[in-house]
Amino acid sequence: MDPGAFEAVDERLISTLDELLDQPSLDPGIVVDALFHRLVSSVLSVPEHAAPAVLAALPPSRSPAHFRSVTSAGEHLLERVWARKIAGSPDPAGALARFPYDENYRLLVDMELEAVRRQGTVPRRVLLLGSGPLPLTALCLAQCGIAVHCVDHDAEAIELSAAAFGRLEVEGVTFEHADAASATPPCPPDVVLLAGLVGSDDAAKAAVLDKAVAHLAPDGLVLARSARGLRTLLYPPVGPTALAGLSVVAEAIPELDAPGTDVINSAILARSGRGAD
Repeated sequence: MDPGAFEAVDERLISTLDELLDQPSLDPGIVVDALFHRLVSSVLSVPEHAAPAVLAALPPSRSPAHFRSVTSAGEHLLERVWARKIAGSPDPAGALARFPYDENYRLLVDMELEAVRRQGTVPRRVLLLGSGPLPLTALCLAQCGIAVHCVDHDAEAIELSAAAFGRLEVEGVTFEHADAASATPPCPPDVVLLAGLVGSDDAAKAAVLDKAVAHLAPDGLVLARSARGLRTLLYPPVGPTALAGLSVVAEAIPELDAPGTDVINSAILARSGRGAD
């Protein structure tokens, strides 16, 4: 990308963020949905090698943290609205099928499961930290016959997700209202999955993982959702200090492991070493 292209992307990113900030609400709707689509499309249009130049050109008032605060709020509100739709619909499966990012979640989970299996782990139980109001990750895993324990610090998110899953008659998923670091899964999980929005920085993620790995089954894996390149405007990256005390064994990268898709998150896989003793 030439310098002119960098400037065009930055202008598009900043104008989109400003328009989102000008909205009276980030609840899903025609305008808000279109703006978030434009933001994601702009992010995905920049190859990873070109991202540093684009990020460097952003003004301090429009840092990655500013973008992430808006996108995380928008994602939460989107899930909340759709969880209510599913729970209140006479056709909950039909309502779920209309969720705009259903396929993205399925592609992301497929990529992650393949990465886990390449490490010799056959996941039967997953501890999902930061499940949110509509944990489609848990749904995808459950449809693969994997038991999932969903944990979220937001009581409303747990209430909504449990209601939606009840209407969908999803089996093998349990819910717990707790801080991610205080989770109490019913059985030792084979995988602890740290959602992308849990912990805004490495220190916060490390504090959660330090507690969570104690629950792992022998030879279990930690899977921390991360982001690379310009995708860090949407989700925080997971750095080395977030994984202190863990041994990184692999990374799943959407450009390599899910090419041609709109999957945003990468995933870092690590082992604690505690289960091998």
